[in-house]
Amino acid sequence: MFEKISRLLGLKGEDETGASGLELATAALLVQVSKADGDFTDDERAQLVACVKDHFDLGQAEAEDLLACAERDQSDATCLYAFTRTIAKELDNEERQEIVRLLWRVAFADRHIDNFEENVLAKVSGLLGVSPADRVRIKHEVEAG
Repeated sequence: MFEKISRLLGLKGEDETGASGLELATAALLVQVSKADGDFTDDERAQLVACVKDHFDLGQAEAEDLLACAERDQSDATCLYAFTRTIAKELDNEERQEIVRLLWRVAFADRHIDNFEENVLAKVSGLLGVSPADRVRIKHEVEAG
């Protein structure tokens, strides 16, 4: 348990898949958003894979492995703080806004945003230090395509 928490908080470099704490934290947040509405669709799964492949320049198998670890770790997480702390510690504001953009892409994958997804995005954005104005601007940019 201590090893998992240490890894999530960025105290260790990589997990058993070779993923960095930043990659795993980002993937876990993407999983959290995709499951926020209780309806995890194939479109959301495809968007998850696309986001981690594109953002971290991973192959299909690496992306799948990362998401499998993220799903396991996300389901064990009691709060979003461990994940957002890792990201906030390593990225500047522009890079954190890019993470919020990825989260919106996943949320919009099923072409519907419900209140649960909206609330998770607001909470995560706040924990990442992304302003409400930037969060809404990014939402509209992603929605516009």
